[in-house]
Amino acid sequence: MAIDIYFQSMDTMNISLPPAMAEFVRRRVERDYGNSSEFFRDLIRSSMQHEIGEDLALLAATGKGSKPGPTDEEVQEILTLQKRLRKGRRARGV
Repeated sequence: MAIDIYFQSMDTMNISLPPAMAEFVRRRVERDYGNSSEFFRDLIRSSMQHEIGEDLALLAATGKGSKPGPTDEEVQEILTLQKRLRKGRRARGV
């Protein structure tokens, strides 16, 4: 399935870099990549993986909270309070 990625059509994008960054890219491409497109695709994949990791961490953190709605104990407290209030109203004739 990963091989299909290489046969997909690709868009062309042009970027402008200051000389120091352009030199950094040239050195990295010479050392680790076949061309600058491979370098930038790798950077983008890493950024996408990082973003997905952050999203998963957020989902995991928010999933650890309490369950939505009142607990069984809270429901019983509310019902007890309602009974007490109704009893008090009936005693006052309200």
